[in-house]
Amino acid sequence: MSEPFIARVSRLRNGLLVLGAAGFVAAGIFLLGVDDPRRPMMHFWSWVAIVFFGAAALVGIRQFFRTEPVVEIDARGLLWRRWSDERIPWSAFDRAEIGEIRRQRFLSLWLRDPERYRSTSLTGRLAGANKALGFGDISINVTGTDQKFDALAGAINRYAPELRQPGD
Repeated sequence: MSEPFIARVSRLRNGLLVLGAAGFVAAGIFLLGVDDPRRPMMHFWSWVAIVFFGAAALVGIRQFFRTEPVVEIDARGLLWRRWSDERIPWSAFDRAEIGEIRRQRFLSLWLRDPERYRSTSLTGRLAGANKALGFGDISINVTGTDQKFDALAGAINRYAPELRQPGD
């Protein structure tokens, strides 16, 4: 069969994401110093920006030290280290769909037995929010990696075409 799909951390893309998050943290800190009685929620949203984007920057900084591939897709299944270090065989999935939120595309996968392939990462613990929005158990993106989304979707088509829904 063809070459496996492998996505690694892109230092450049990841660095840009960290810089963007740091910029939002700086803006939040700046806005804490603005006392405008017409905007009573400004301090609240400033703290939200500082905490959220600060956490995103820390996660991004941690990615600089990742040496192994983030995503591997081959005939054996899917290994997405932002979910867990366990390869999930294609037989464990029911279907796959492409999702999009504000022009950010991702691949949603529905597990036959979600309890069998539980996440060991923060990403997985937050997956319930995606599920509540109607997306799959696992939603993969290639943000911050050296791959493009179309290559990810193409790998699913090659290795697990039975998962794709008509029209995808």
